[in-house]
Amino acid sequence: MRSHRLVLLPLLLLAASVAAQPAVDLDAPLALDPAVRTGVLDNGLRYYVRHNTEPEGRAELRLAVDAGSVLEDDDQRGLAHFVEHMAFNGTERFEEPELVRYLESVGTRFGPDLNAYTSFDETVYMLQVPTDSADVFETGVDVLREWAGGIAFGDSAIERERGVILEEWRLGTGAGERMNREQFPVLFAESRYAERLPIGLPEVIQSAPREAFTRFYRDWYRPDLMAVAVVGDVDVDAVEAMIRERFADLAVPEAPRERPVYTVPAHDDTRFAIATDPEAPQTLVRIYYKRPAAPTRTVGDLRQDLVEGLFYAALRARLDEIRRDPEAPFAFAFVGSGGGVRTLGGAFAAAFADEARIADALGVLATEAERARRHGITASELDRVRGELLRGAQSAVAERDNQPSRSLVMAYVQSFLQDQPVLSPERRLELAEALLPTITLAEVNAVADVLVAEENRAVLVSAPEKDGLAIPTEADLRAVLAGVAEADIAPYADEVLDGPLVATPPTPGAVVAEAADADLGTTTWTLSNGATVILKPTDFRADEVWLSGTSPGGTSLLDADELAVAGGAAGYVSQSGVGAFDAVALEKKLSGQIVQVSPIISGEDERFSARAAPDDLETMFQLVYLYATAPRKDAQAFEAALNQTRTFLSNQAASPRAAFQDTLNVTLSNDHPRTRTLSQFLASLDEADLDRAFAFYQDRFADFSDASFVLVGAFDPEAVRPLVETYLASLPSTGREEEARYFDIRPPPGVVEKTVRAGVEPQAQVAIVFHGPYDAHDRRKRVELSAMRDVFAKALREELREDRGGVYGVGVNDTANRELEEGRYQVRVTFGTDPERVDELVEAVFERAAALKAGEIEARHLEAYQEQARRAHETNLQENRYWLGVLVEATRRGEPPADLLGEADMVATLTMDDVVATAREVLNDDQYVRVVLLPTEAAGSAD
Repeated sequence: MRSHRLVLLPLLLLAASVAAQPAVDLDAPLALDPAVRTGVLDNGLRYYVRHNTEPEGRAELRLAVDAGSVLEDDDQRGLAHFVEHMAFNGTERFEEPELVRYLESVGTRFGPDLNAYTSFDETVYMLQVPTDSADVFETGVDVLREWAGGIAFGDSAIERERGVILEEWRLGTGAGERMNREQFPVLFAESRYAERLPIGLPEVIQSAPREAFTRFYRDWYRPDLMAVAVVGDVDVDAVEAMIRERFADLAVPEAPRERPVYTVPAHDDTRFAIATDPEAPQTLVRIYYKRPAAPTRTVGDLRQDLVEGLFYAALRARLDEIRRDPEAPFAFAFVGSGGGVRTLGGAFAAAFADEARIADALGVLATEAERARRHGITASELDRVRGELLRGAQSAVAERDNQPSRSLVMAYVQSFLQDQPVLSPERRLELAEALLPTITLAEVNAVADVLVAEENRAVLVSAPEKDGLAIPTEADLRAVLAGVAEADIAPYADEVLDGPLVATPPTPGAVVAEAADADLGTTTWTLSNGATVILKPTDFRADEVWLSGTSPGGTSLLDADELAVAGGAAGYVSQSGVGAFDAVALEKKLSGQIVQVSPIISGEDERFSARAAPDDLETMFQLVYLYATAPRKDAQAFEAALNQTRTFLSNQAASPRAAFQDTLNVTLSNDHPRTRTLSQFLASLDEADLDRAFAFYQDRFADFSDASFVLVGAFDPEAVRPLVETYLASLPSTGREEEARYFDIRPPPGVVEKTVRAGVEPQAQVAIVFHGPYDAHDRRKRVELSAMRDVFAKALREELREDRGGVYGVGVNDTANRELEEGRYQVRVTFGTDPERVDELVEAVFERAAALKAGEIEARHLEAYQEQARRAHETNLQENRYWLGVLVEATRRGEPPADLLGEADMVATLTMDDVVATAREVLNDDQYVRVVLLPTEAAGSAD
């Protein structure tokens, strides 16, 4: 096993030899990763092109426009975002709705692969296309060109899309939006950002004339404010030529409007914004320390980023240590850099606070900043965060050939928007190795001065508004900050526990049987304690290994009245540490290693979910062993876990959507005693008992004779054999025989309709759940159900969103439960809308269901689903987590993994007759649950 001190050895060696190394030129400009081809057209458009095969046969295309809502004229508030929507509603080449239909037909999914976003400062269009067809890929590039200069702005499309935008606005209304409107004028200090939220104003969305749209498009969608980025399995020369050919004719207006840069004005004081709302789900305390944003363009800039990053990482660790104390006034706290908009930098500290301890939470944030300013972080803390930063850079180099195209392309987009280069992993590691040893403790500690300055500081509090809850005033909060400045604050004591994780290594067991599956590329070991291990080495990632271990039982073995008492056992133990190491000591012990292990007790099994880098595999196996054999019974961690849960959830019940979800869940379970509302769950926390929970945990992990482990990733089976024999084959084995219990939880028969009234905003939520018996044990029937669900979803999206403009999105999900002798299904349709349109859109759902059952839905929906499923399967086969899921599920079900993998072939054989037959079986007018959320005072007709 490697200790964290060994992880830091490269840094110590670097520090010893730094004097002999050539000095680093801090003024040297940082260079863009040479793996990307970049250039500028004569019209000013920039481009970035890179060959990358993660995943193979795909390309990520982006059009970045350096224009967002902050540039809107007064009569355009909301139109930057509206223009983005119009790009999907018809262009000069693609009449509506051809664009989305075409892209779906070639395997692109609307949402995950075809999307866009608008922020204060920019608009970015995102598209993934396959590259095994030259025509399809070139059409994808043409789509970017259409978005850049050919959006049609058809009158009818504008009118329909108004409803979609209003529904997106409606979805965003609520406590968070109302409090933001109170706090943004303080955070952004009277800048233009405070009055240009990207979603805009409903009155503008409802009535803006076409001229306002085209004016924004003409003014800001121009080549000198644009970049095209293409990353994927492509020929770079060919793509560069394609971009130069297709985008060269974009012209800059003869008298272009100046693209202004809006800053956030400085102020020489601390400002406060305290916002409360009856529906606020949580209490959030934030301190912003504002300063102008500083791009990273030189080696010196990068060095300063490292200095600040080291400080913030050390301070985050201190805050994380505090939250593990049951007396902590917050469930979680964080510190970092950034100001939320492009021109605003600086730092922030934030905490999800106990609603009754807002002042205390602010005091802790300010105290830790002041403690760091007065006494600094310690040398041992700096060593740890240096080691973590270096290890991350080393891992990035190891994975340099496995970087996802989606991540790379967005990095180049940000490079354009922020005018700063993206470094190659090799260059970043080279600079980290050169610069980290030169960074002194004094330099890192100087960062604390930023966090205690009174000027350009904003304190924001968001909290629930309810009887009996006293919210601190601005005077109260000022007094807290003043008190911290005058307080006697002791230095931080960095307590580190030495010694090995496993003090006495266990007596190893053995691999007693071995079987190989050449087709799957797997090997199965049977261990001497009865457990099995399925190993699948891969080369998908160079620095990634996943481990899952499952055993049947879980909380299903608890009676309903015991769930509250002991059901959270794994959560309590995971916050307690293992062996001699409590949670804080364990976190420090694992510093510099890439490893994560979580014990989980779900409804049907107890399991381990683990991940590690290949160099840290022994630590991963040791942690699995310790969580099984040496969990800690820590009363403080138990109380802290309960308090954190209460803090996060205490006011969630005030959310209208929580009331809606509670009603839906209880109705679907027919009031089954194992289903609890949020309020019931919160109340049940008072029943939790550490002794009983810990005993239940120990019992669940007392026998591994029926356990199945799956290991997938970058490892050599023979190299991990001794680790498996030492830490898995030695796990306890009693040979007990048990299975999970499955409960017949089903909705009530017939038609059940309920209305929930909650909230003050004019928004409604609708859920329609079809359910009933289904032959879910038949694999093909499950495949047919999923295909029908997707076809139904596409038809509903076109009807409710594109044709009627009544929703922003519609979700359709299916489940096929085959745990009991009689299989069951659910098909759930959900959407948000205007309360006045609930009946209309519910009727439309049933009309589309009737059309599908009558065979009147176009086959193109199924064809699109089949192509998307085929493309997704190609990509999944190159993902470690996908293989992990397949092997775990097959083992749990006692089925051949090849059967699960073969579902993709089944999808290809489906016909519309299959889909129609399934719809007739499951979309029953006489067997469903409908729950509607309406505002408290707004009258709707859904009663």
